[in-house]
Amino acid sequence: MQESEAVSDESPPPLPAQPPPPPRVQYMVESESTELQQETETECEPFFVDLKTLPVDQVRHLRNVGLLPAENPSAAAAAATVTLDEVTEDVATSRSGNDDYGVHIEVLEEHTDDEMREECNDSDEDGAFRIQLLREKHSEYLTRALTLPLPPSYVSLDASRPWIIYWTLHSLDMLGSLPDETALVNVVKALDSCWEDSVVYINATEIRNDAVLKDIVEAEATSGKYQGKIPLPAGGFGGNGGQIAHCAPTYAAVLALCIVYSAGVDTSAPSSTMALNLLRSKRQRLCAWYLSLRCDMPLLTALSGTNNTISGERSFMTAYRMHHDGEVDCRATYTMLAVAVLLNINSPLLFSARTADFVASCQTYEGGFGGEPHSEAHGGYTFCAIAALKLLEEKRLSIAPASVSGDLESERRVEIDRAALRAWIARRQMSYEGGFAGRCNKLVDGCYSFWQGGAMAVLDIWSNGSEGEDSRTDGIFDDLCFDREKLQRYILLCAQDVNGGLRDKPSKPRDFYHSCYNLSGLSVTQHCLSNSLGDSVAANAIGETHPVLNIRVERVRAIQKAFN
Repeated sequence: MQESEAVSDESPPPLPAQPPPPPRVQYMVESESTELQQETETECEPFFVDLKTLPVDQVRHLRNVGLLPAENPSAAAAAATVTLDEVTEDVATSRSGNDDYGVHIEVLEEHTDDEMREECNDSDEDGAFRIQLLREKHSEYLTRALTLPLPPSYVSLDASRPWIIYWTLHSLDMLGSLPDETALVNVVKALDSCWEDSVVYINATEIRNDAVLKDIVEAEATSGKYQGKIPLPAGGFGGNGGQIAHCAPTYAAVLALCIVYSAGVDTSAPSSTMALNLLRSKRQRLCAWYLSLRCDMPLLTALSGTNNTISGERSFMTAYRMHHDGEVDCRATYTMLAVAVLLNINSPLLFSARTADFVASCQTYEGGFGGEPHSEAHGGYTFCAIAALKLLEEKRLSIAPASVSGDLESERRVEIDRAALRAWIARRQMSYEGGFAGRCNKLVDGCYSFWQGGAMAVLDIWSNGSEGEDSRTDGIFDDLCFDREKLQRYILLCAQDVNGGLRDKPSKPRDFYHSCYNLSGLSVTQHCLSNSLGDSVAANAIGETHPVLNIRVERVRAIQKAFN
């Protein structure tokens, strides 16, 4: 007994310290931009502390809010701490801004009880000091958007109703916490109310042999009743009821409906049937509407005679508008192609080499892609561009060249400067924070965990020649060309709100958009090319998202099976 007491009096051996973050960035010239970067690093610095060195009460606090695994129940009960249950609903509803549901937990004062400190300094072999994904709190926060009225501050997102549904539904799907059948039925009804019908005029000779539209126009085109352009029923999803059809909410609505269909297809859930019937009823109208958004423009001189084109084949390239009389950029091309691939809209007019030429022309001297030619490289546009090129190549190779009227180069592979693109994306990962910035000389932002991380995943998978985005390959790149562990660290440490939801950076409020793309980026780091949880616990694993289409890979397979 005395011997054991003597042993217990000795100081325990020091625990291995967590690897510190890299040194703070040093600048030769100070400017407003460098000051903002230094402020952001200072903002993130407290989150990178070695958790084993924290005061005991702060460790207890992290355990109580769920960021660290729970300790022994009896020891937890002995700790005098504040829990989320003790925060009144009045406080939660009194906050303003996008964080309408939010509450804040104060860090507790240091407790000097030596016995408690020894309990907190137990071995980390079981992941006791590894930050956890607040899965249940995130699920609770996201589910509210689908089951409760949104607070008044969300009036600014009135034109983003399909987006809010997609952001929350996809996030919940990755977390394995989709809402109940009643909520899913209401999702389908809400999206149906956002549909907007229209009539468009398309040249009859263009679509006479189109796989999707030929049965609609065959009688009119062959009877000679119409000369030139003929009217076709068309339409798309708007941002809310009564709003014009737009490529962005159409993309969000279709992805959300694909999730609902796939989630209930095995059980023949009513919501699944409703979602599939809605998509089937809109498929031909979507095809006609997308064709009406085409915008031909002169082929850039820089592309002529290079490996991006075959000299003398054509003099123009094809872009798409976001809506009728709307802006032209590569977002429209990507969102259109994503919907077409999911719903098997095999129109050669959509999957043309001229479309690929426009996307390729958006690559800048930096290596990334802008929204249109000659604009600044941007993470969001870069993802849209590389994903669009990946979809174009896959789909065009599956369409018989003979069916591509006037497109003699149908089997040509569009080339871009992949090395420059890879280098540009890699340089956007911040050396200190570990997250990505969207542009050169900008600050870290959690949403670029997917826009930049997903773009790199698509590029590396494409370079490996992998047929399936969810496959594991031993190709040219056996891992993603960025530090996936540092990105996971930023998402789990800096982007999580302790009350649920994820955010841009620690000083920003949580919201549905950043929750979706932080989780999507986390999924990319865990599943693409290889399985990797980094330094995370196994409980942090989430569903595998398709890096090109950004819904779970099983949802993609299910909807493509339904339409094939």
